[in-house]
Amino acid sequence: MNKTLKKFSLSKVLCYGLLIIATLLTVFPLIYAFGGSFKSLEEFLKGGTQIFPTEWTLSNYVTAWTQANFGRYTWNSIQYTALSVGLTVLTTAMTGYVLSRAEFKGKKLLQGSMGFMIFLIGAVTIYPIFRLSKSLGLLNSIWGMVIAQVASGQAMFTIIIMGYCDGISKEIDEAANIDGTTFFQTFYMIILPLIKPILATVALLTFRDTWNNFMTPLAFTLSKPELRPLTVGVVMLKDQGDGVTAWNIMLAGTIMALVPILIAYVFLNKYFVAGVTDGAVKG
Repeated sequence: MNKTLKKFSLSKVLCYGLLIIATLLTVFPLIYAFGGSFKSLEEFLKGGTQIFPTEWTLSNYVTAWTQANFGRYTWNSIQYTALSVGLTVLTTAMTGYVLSRAEFKGKKLLQGSMGFMIFLIGAVTIYPIFRLSKSLGLLNSIWGMVIAQVASGQAMFTIIIMGYCDGISKEIDEAANIDGTTFFQTFYMIILPLIKPILATVALLTFRDTWNNFMTPLAFTLSKPELRPLTVGVVMLKDQGDGVTAWNIMLAGTIMALVPILIAYVFLNKYFVAGVTDGAVKG
C-alpha cells in the first residue's frame, strides 16, 4: 500500500513538475516580449536581467501603429485570415463527408494520398503552390495567399472531419434518403449541424495557422508590400530605428499581433476542447 502511494506520489510530482517547466518555457518569452515592448531602445540595448522597464513608455506602440503602416497590415491579416478560415472549413467539411460516405473508384487511394500529404511540411509545398499561383495570375494578390493557405490545410483537416463523420451512424443518412433528400442535401441539412464541434476546432486551428503564417505571405507579397499581413509587417518594424534594429518597436508590434489570437483562444477554447474530445470519443 505504502509502495503504491509512494509510486503514485512520485509520478504525480514528476507530472506536475514537467507541466510547470513547460508552462514557464511557454510563458516566459511572452512576459519578456511584453516588458521589452515598453522599454526605450537605449534601455533595451543595455541588456541585463531586468525584464520590465525602469520607465514605461507607450511610444513604441504609437510608432508601430502610425509610422509603420500597422493599421494596413492589421486589415490585411483580417482579410487573409477570414477568407482562409471560411474556405478551409467549407471545402474540408464537404471533402471529409464525401470520403466518409460516398463509394467510388480510387477512394482508398485518395484517402491514402491525403494521409501521406499530412507529413509534407509547408516548406516543401510552398514553391509548387507559388509557381501555380504565378501561372494563374494570382501572385501579389490576397487571393493567391488565401488559396495557398487553404491548400496547405486540406489534407489534415479533411482526414479529421472524415474520421468524425465515420463516427456518425449511417442510419441517419439512410433515413434522410428515404425522406427523399439527395446526397448533398443530407450533408447540409442533417450532417453539417452534427459536425459543428469539429468544424469549430478546424476553424480555430486554421485561424491560428493563418494569423501566424510568415513564409507564404512573404513569398506572395515580395513585389507588393501593401498586401503584407501583420506577421511580415512586424519583421519590417526592425528598420524603424535610427541605424539600429528597433527590437523594442518589433516587440510592441508582436504584442499587438498576438492580441487577436489570444482573444480567440479565450472565447473559443471550449469549442476547441469539445471538438477534440468528441472526435476522440467518436473515433
